[in-house]
Amino acid sequence: MSKRAKHPLPTSADELDYDPFDDAPPSLHESSEVNDAPDAALAELASTDLAALFGADGPLARALEGYELRRSQLDMAEAVKRAILARRHALIEAPTGTGKSIAYLIPAILSGQTIVVSTANKSLQSQLFQKEIPFLRKVLGKPIPAVIVKGRSNFVCNYKWEKEAGEQGRISLYDREDEQFTYMRGWLETTTTGDIDDLPFVLSNDLRTRVVSFPDDCLHGDCRFYEDDCWVNHMRDEAAQAQVIITNHHLLLNALELGYAGERILPPAPIYVIDEAHHLEQIATAVYEVMVTDYTVEQLLARSIFKEHLGEDEIDRLRHLNTVAFQEISRLSRDNAFQLEGDLEATLSLSAALSDLGQRLKRSNPYASAIEQAAKLGERPNAEAAERNRYYELTVTAVNSAAEKLRAIGSSRKDGVVVRYAVRVFDRRYITLEVHAAPINPAELLSSYVFQPEDDNGNAVTRAVICTSATLATGGHFHHYKARCGIKETGEEVVLPTVFDYPRQALLYQPALPAYDYRNADVFYDAVASEIERLLEVSRGRTLCLFTSWSGLQQVNDRLQADDRGVVWPVRAQGDAPRDALLSWFKATPYSVLLATRSFWEGVDIPGEDLSLVILDKMPFPTPGDPLHGARMRAIEADGRSSFEEYMTPLMTLALKQGFGRLIRRADDRGVVAILDERLTSKGYGRRTRQDLPPARFTRAFKDVHEFYRSAMESPADFALNVWAGGDDARRWRWQLVRLLDGRADMRSGRAASAPSNSIDAIAYIELCAALDGLRDLRQRIERAGQSCSRYAVELRCSRATADALAAGIGQDGLAKQWAETAQIWQSIFPRPVRA
Repeated sequence: MSKRAKHPLPTSADELDYDPFDDAPPSLHESSEVNDAPDAALAELASTDLAALFGADGPLARALEGYELRRSQLDMAEAVKRAILARRHALIEAPTGTGKSIAYLIPAILSGQTIVVSTANKSLQSQLFQKEIPFLRKVLGKPIPAVIVKGRSNFVCNYKWEKEAGEQGRISLYDREDEQFTYMRGWLETTTTGDIDDLPFVLSNDLRTRVVSFPDDCLHGDCRFYEDDCWVNHMRDEAAQAQVIITNHHLLLNALELGYAGERILPPAPIYVIDEAHHLEQIATAVYEVMVTDYTVEQLLARSIFKEHLGEDEIDRLRHLNTVAFQEISRLSRDNAFQLEGDLEATLSLSAALSDLGQRLKRSNPYASAIEQAAKLGERPNAEAAERNRYYELTVTAVNSAAEKLRAIGSSRKDGVVVRYAVRVFDRRYITLEVHAAPINPAELLSSYVFQPEDDNGNAVTRAVICTSATLATGGHFHHYKARCGIKETGEEVVLPTVFDYPRQALLYQPALPAYDYRNADVFYDAVASEIERLLEVSRGRTLCLFTSWSGLQQVNDRLQADDRGVVWPVRAQGDAPRDALLSWFKATPYSVLLATRSFWEGVDIPGEDLSLVILDKMPFPTPGDPLHGARMRAIEADGRSSFEEYMTPLMTLALKQGFGRLIRRADDRGVVAILDERLTSKGYGRRTRQDLPPARFTRAFKDVHEFYRSAMESPADFALNVWAGGDDARRWRWQLVRLLDGRADMRSGRAASAPSNSIDAIAYIELCAALDGLRDLRQRIERAGQSCSRYAVELRCSRATADALAAGIGQDGLAKQWAETAQIWQSIFPRPVRA
């Protein structure tokens, strides 16, 4: 790593903890209020004609080939401009396709002020930094210094790297060096960030803990790399000089909670843009909650300092107390998630033991005298002594922190303000139980730290906070969002119209299915599976099926992939592979079908023909049995209000809008959203929710779905014939005949009379035998109805081998003759290879 100038200010705090050993930036003690931008800059924004800038002859049009003015984008930019000039908050729902990042960045940049843009995911951060900001430098003719600010655990710690390099050197004497470590050795010679996200692989958990920086092991000013060679400080120094600071919601909320101590983590700004703002309440809950696991104390006791300064008997005693405490919690319920009530005596005993340990460790610090002696002499302490002292103090801090968290978990004193609950964990190494103490309503905390903050003197801090998302409003207003996030006053509240032609591009379909009854869920999911099979036939796969429960997903998945009656389309389900791998498979596999649960209801962007059908099994209400949702509902009811109307229904509506939004991503996308929940029509709240969805044409008739796809795909097919080969008997076949108008289907299986010759692929031969049998069956039905086969087109769904054989000419003479005679009867038969 190359040498750099010293950072201007020492670190005063980290993501989750204030470090009392570092000096706070002097200016921050005076006031946390941000200085206003120069009047000239605000005057420039005030005088800028955004209509001209966004217009057909403006700089955006000159910089972007094929640019077309989007009225919603201009309206959003105007709203952001007004909010910034008035120093007021803005709530803006900007549907997919608006181009909201450009709409908020342009007026914010033209203000000349510092802007913090917070998002919920890394992909949007990367898009802003790598695409939008460079584009706007060109459009606006301004340098626009920008930086992505991440938490310290994204960066290599050079102190830990040095130690790991020595360890790897010793290992290499008798074993191979870790491959990831070997790559990183060269990478660190060229990187300018030290950010592990820049690596071409995901760092293994074991190596990551040994080489990246964490809040509880950073030596801060006692580290010899701190002044010149700390990647975290390098990033923060850049942030101090940037106009546009891009970060994530977690870090934003952590920094604002710390007040002036958080300003080294995230420089203060007069403008905050919270993109993907519908996540704010959920992430605030995670930031402001206390959470421990049954591995928290075990992991703490594994530190070498305890082995050096505690006896084995005391370590074993603490481990035993930890086991007893979490066994006490686990035995309170058999549910996977359950609320805690009353004081938890074993947890409080563990907390007391750790608190006592922390006090004893602090009093008996063996390194303190050397540090104090050096201070008396006005000398810098020995580097090794200073490092060991800081590690010791960090351990004491960690012990006290664990004691405080366990006290919050074990005590019922704050019940009513927080909800304490436990969640069983089944997929993580070492951890089987998480225990939380979460704010029932984080609105007051968000109000104090984000929307209506005050400085140390009680004076209001002036800032404009722009909250935007594609799904923020319910019922055409922001009442729910403001109540949940503690927003008392706004300057702008705008629900923008969509930029897409939904009546032409999309169809909303609701079939007549039985109502869901939890006492007999199998009946509902049998009907759901049948309807999905029917829909897949007309959509030709290319489908994302979104479920509200794992049990529903698994039941439908079992049916769609059954050996004897599964669908012809490639199907995978959440849990088969990691999320990104499943999405990559879906995009790369023609006619594929992906079944998933709530984590796929948003953040899935698959434009084009790869996705043409989104199926939602039920209206996605929060689970009442969830301890957090349950506590929030009870709090609303205790206040004499309706939790269903004020909490459950708005959350369901926003989630449904997110699920619907997976379909239309571009102006040339077309497709169908099918919602299989009868409440969408039968209940008043369902009909109101439907009004919040994009204005797609609504139908309850399957034939409309068929006609939509027939037009969109320009397909003449009236019937589909799906064929399979193989099974236990290599000569067995199966076909399924589908009338596309209504999705009705019949199926038959059989066995080829003879084995294929060497002149044709075996799979192709068996499938063609199946096709010939299926076409004979269809011909008989049509002729019995007094119709002619020449009026009808048939789509043959088969393997690639069969499609290739038909294209090249069937090599086996007898089969070729049969196929030729059969094919000429029909208007057309066109193969669609749906499998490799």
